Amino acid sequence: MKYQITVNDTSYDVEILDDPRLEEVQVKVNNETFTVCTKDNAATGSTPAPVRTAAPVKAAAAPAAAQVEAAGPGTLKSPLPGTVNAIKVNVGQKVKVNDELCVIEAMKAMNVLRAQREGTIGKIYVTVGANVAHGAPLMDIE
Repeated sequence: MKYQITVNDTSYDVEILDDPRLEEVQVKVNNETFTVCTKDNAATGSTPAPVRTAAPVKAAAAPAAAQVEAAGPGTLKSPLPGTVNAIKVNVGQKVKVNDELCVIEAMKAMNVLRAQREGTIGKIYVTVGANVAHGAPLMDIE
């Protein structure tokens, strides 16, 4: 989700990279990535606001940036945000077109991701139970 917000006459381009219902999400502000913590007003006993507020926590860790940079033409990327429900392959395993690679659960639906090319699984970036954003690298097919 992309937004443009203005604070004290300064405009910011903001993109939420993860599911905003998570406790911590990755956001990009003017092309700089941050991890932010969401706060729910319901926890304080007040009426929930229609928009969640986010407080900056820290700059994004270097390993996360390295993963995105490592994503190349043979990298399977998540087509939607969700939770990794199953990984059907191992590093070094040969795959053919249409082989099952992993399952992403989103809104109670199981989405099977299949190989779009033949090759060998080079690296797996995620584990079962991991929350992934749209476009997050899942694994490399070399």
